[in-house]
Amino acid sequence: MAQRDGAPTEMQAWLEMGVSVLAKTGFPGGLDVAGLMRAFAAHNEAVKSAIPAQRLLVYQVKDGWGPLCAFLGAPVPAAPFPRTNDRAEFWDLVSGKK
Repeated sequence: MAQRDGAPTEMQAWLEMGVSVLAKTGFPGGLDVAGLMRAFAAHNEAVKSAIPAQRLLVYQVKDGWGPLCAFLGAPVPAAPFPRTNDRAEFWDLVSGKK
């Protein structure tokens, strides 16, 4: 989001909305790496304290379909778990290149 000024004009309002939502959840703009790590940890702890354990899946994407599907009571899809989410792909999607 820090590079949102480089996005197409038609995406600016959407990106600003995203920045506003992130700021309201404890991630204001301008945080350095250490600040982001503290905000992330604080946010995770706030979620864990607000949601009953039996209703909350603490999930790492690297674990794939298994834990997610088990939590949801859904069958594991035959398709491989998607493994992309890089910065270049994000900006290509935002800019309409993909």
